[in-house]
Amino acid sequence: MELFIYKTYNDWYRDKPTEIIEGEIVNLYNGLIAIDTFIDGKSYRQLFSTKNNFAMLYKLPYGFLSFAKEINIYAEVDSWKKSKPEISFKGEICEDECSEGRCVFIDENGYKHYVSLDNIYAVTYERQ
Repeated sequence: MELFIYKTYNDWYRDKPTEIIEGEIVNLYNGLIAIDTFIDGKSYRQLFSTKNNFAMLYKLPYGFLSFAKEINIYAEVDSWKKSKPEISFKGEICEDECSEGRCVFIDENGYKHYVSLDNIYAVTYERQ
């Protein structure tokens, strides 16, 4: 599958990927993100840091969400205090894949995002 890697928050916000590669994302037990690739006839596993890469995303093969909920991203404490998110969209948080350093969600277009929390003050989302 096609994987999009974004070095910075601004690249991700503007949808300007730093790198596009073919591979499969694997969540390792220790919270690392790995991408399995096949290059020059050899299989490689590449480990990626969410400290050095703001986001990684890919299109899910099985379509769209049936119950998308509001997700808000606040880059600054002031925007959070005023409840004025820099980014607001519909999707679903994957709580079991989130960690201290990253937030994982699926947007309403069927893309799964692995986003670093290093440059984000808060992520809020609707629960039911």
